[in-house]
Amino acid sequence: MIKLNTIYRVSFYVIVLLVFCCGGFLQFTLGISNTILSIFITAICFANYFLYLFKTHKIISHKIIFWAFLYIVLIVFSGLHNNVSNLKILIYLIFPLLPLGVFLFNFINRKRGLLTFRGIFKLFFLIATLQLPFLLAQKMFYSFFIKFNRSGQFIDKSDFTFGTFFIKSDHSLGIFILIIISVLLYKRQAIKGVLRFPNFSIFYLSITLFFTESNISKLFLVILLSSFVLIPFYKKHKKSVIFKLGLLSFVCLLIFIGFSVRENDLIQKKLGGSFERQFSIESSQKFYDLGTAKRFQIVMVAVNNLKVKWIGDGPYSYFDIRKGKFKLTRHFSQFIWTYFDLGIIGLIVVLGYIFSIVSYLNIEKGYPYLIFLTIILVYTLYTTILSDIAIVFSIITVFGFKNNIKSEKLFPSSLV
Repeated sequence: MIKLNTIYRVSFYVIVLLVFCCGGFLQFTLGISNTILSIFITAICFANYFLYLFKTHKIISHKIIFWAFLYIVLIVFSGLHNNVSNLKILIYLIFPLLPLGVFLFNFINRKRGLLTFRGIFKLFFLIATLQLPFLLAQKMFYSFFIKFNRSGQFIDKSDFTFGTFFIKSDHSLGIFILIIISVLLYKRQAIKGVLRFPNFSIFYLSITLFFTESNISKLFLVILLSSFVLIPFYKKHKKSVIFKLGLLSFVCLLIFIGFSVRENDLIQKKLGGSFERQFSIESSQKFYDLGTAKRFQIVMVAVNNLKVKWIGDGPYSYFDIRKGKFKLTRHFSQFIWTYFDLGIIGLIVVLGYIFSIVSYLNIEKGYPYLIFLTIILVYTLYTTILSDIAIVFSIITVFGFKNNIKSEKLFPSSLV
């Protein structure tokens, strides 16, 4: 009989293979959708947990489960209230169930010690180092590779740099590389002996990240590297008057430069117009009606011109899952999607869910924790992070949980 430990290890490598190595290839050549792959991987996670459950007769008590349950209830309630089809409601449950499944899957390893942190990091580091040649090939030979596209999606050149990850997963790839770099910076003692040249690895992975199309990831890379250098320097010299004056002068200089170049033609081209035009409610409404509004413009229209949504318009009111197209605008994020689908109550639940996950990750308190939390929240403004298996799986797998998760008996010992 196959042992639970063996099933778990095989499941882990199958998930890693699908998420980080060949998922994009399967989508691109066979047309397997992101949703189908994510549901399948989530099912693997839950299957392992249920096997563990019946083997140990223990159930987990955790805040993550509480928020996931609230999330599920709200989705069902909003769906029924807005007369959404049962199929759409079921598929929409991927948002609470995917992170919950990964959490439960990870819990098994933390309880049984089947996979070590060093082993996981070594595997993830190898995957990260393989991305650069794939990114270069995708950039250089786009016109050749695109002929084999069977995904059913239009993929322009900017979306084709996904490495070995899922299609259009630039943010997933970006945050994955950021996670590896953050471990190299802040957990070097934990991986001592795993890598021979950690500093060169940081340089190589930084180059890799700059070949992706995730601009927010590039910004966070600069912040991450800068914080690693500047925070110790700040702690050492924060009482110095000269240091404080220098820091204040530097901030003022940045503000002055930003103000001076705001009308630059190149800057305006990148932004899509002047600051006044971008932040005008009239322009925001115009772009919203055209379906081209940017994320902050969508927020401005929702706050100023739309009726307040408390429980939203129901699952997939923002995105038409049958056609694979957005109904309102082409830009989206977890927060925007949630507001239109589940309303203000949905935003509160999603924030609670995200905080419950981040709060129990094994991240050093203080600046590292604040930086990490900020990064997660910003990504939530740019992508649907809770349904992104690459982001969720890499974060939870690498950083793990604290040791304060309770296990309770599911069945009385007399029945075992």
